Amino acid sequence: MKRFIGVTGVVLCLATASAMAQLPEDALRFATPGFGVGARALGMGNAYTGVASDFSAIYWNPAGLAQLVHGEFSLGLNYNDHQDNSTFFGNQESYSTNATNLNTFGVVYPLPVQRGNATLAFGFTRQNSFLTGMSFKGFNPNSTIAQWYAPDGWYDPNDPSYNLAYMLYLADTNATGQYVSPIKNRLTQLGTVIEGGGLNNWSAAGGFDLSKNFSVGVTLTYLSGSYRYDRSYREEDSQHLYSNLPLANYKNFQALAIDDYIDDDVSGWNAMLGLMYRVPDKFRFGMTIKTPTALTIHEKYGTTGHSYFNDGPVTEFASDARNDYDISTPWVFGAGMSVILRDLVLSADIDYTDWTTLEFTNASADLIAENKDIKTLFHGTANLRGGAEYELTSIGLRLRGGFIYNPSPFRGDPGNFAQKVVTGGLGILLGESTMIDLAYAHGWRDSFIYNYDASSRVDEKIATNTVLLTLTHRF
Repeated sequence: MKRFIGVTGVVLCLATASAMAQLPEDALRFATPGFGVGARALGMGNAYTGVASDFSAIYWNPAGLAQLVHGEFSLGLNYNDHQDNSTFFGNQESYSTNATNLNTFGVVYPLPVQRGNATLAFGFTRQNSFLTGMSFKGFNPNSTIAQWYAPDGWYDPNDPSYNLAYMLYLADTNATGQYVSPIKNRLTQLGTVIEGGGLNNWSAAGGFDLSKNFSVGVTLTYLSGSYRYDRSYREEDSQHLYSNLPLANYKNFQALAIDDYIDDDVSGWNAMLGLMYRVPDKFRFGMTIKTPTALTIHEKYGTTGHSYFNDGPVTEFASDARNDYDISTPWVFGAGMSVILRDLVLSADIDYTDWTTLEFTNASADLIAENKDIKTLFHGTANLRGGAEYELTSIGLRLRGGFIYNPSPFRGDPGNFAQKVVTGGLGILLGESTMIDLAYAHGWRDSFIYNYDASSRVDEKIATNTVLLTLTHRF
């Protein structure tokens, strides 16, 4: 995901109350789904809207719950691995990070009814993981973050004591109040960015037959989670080009370091309506409508800066702030079908999201203004998924495979910025009522980040590996 990591969205005014740590990319992060729920679904490429025949229907299509005539208990774990290969002015760096989380924990309970089926489900699912990490290093001949904070000739509308470059003696003001600095470019730039946290769903759902082979379902979900962002950025005079230049009170500039953090608590709610039509043992067709998710973000963020000189003390600048705001995510419309050919199941899904309707709400005027950028930066996307499952009935084994294609929500992004995922999986029947499902997914895409503007761009090749294990017991 593109991210202006150098200053976490804070524009030239880090210590003021109006400084923000939010960008359109932040809203997009909380609205973007992850690899979903359930090892069987993932093994089939998450093409599960027209299958939805286990507890994970609570997430994919609650109308599918009406297919379940037995009680069911589900427990799942997932392992996520994120690998990032960056290129910065011709220099390549690699970074990897991983985490293990609970994926599902829930129960399905069929109701005793006189006609058709009615089934309830309750439980926990993990919607998304924000796990990422990257590092970069290279010699930038073009620019420096000091000039981004305090461009030569710029009149600061605020008190210069609030400007990070000024406070770190990287820039001064002349007699007319304009910023001046001999540091303009030709520095080694390096850093790391680490993100963590995730969104969890606590859901209650019901699926009910309205007529023979036609069911509806509803899922109500309370979301809770967290997000953590840590960025360490550094510039070094590796070629000793600024050793004897006058700079504010000191000479012999060596390096500057900036550390940023964002710490979010996230909560919200949404609902999903599902429909399913079934021709038993032959065909299933499902449709879903997911309401906008109303999210509330309680955020802490801050920046610490240091500068280093041979002939002076280490100087420091620190800023911390808090902010609360809401996000309203887009409606999501989905459809899927599955065809059963004896021991073979083929499935396909599509869902559509208009990302231009993503918006910040109940926020400052500066943050509300970001909604205009959202309509310019983003566009609508149709995510495509396909999968297959073949059952070896003689040995109680199911073989699965699938493919996921999620276009980039950024307007104008090339095809290599789309997320592509290949999946595979196994289902192993243990007795008559217990199943172990295992899935693996490998994804890849290209992206980039700006450290402060396009003159300090880091290109990324991102690969993800996900392993999901689900234990299902029916009673």
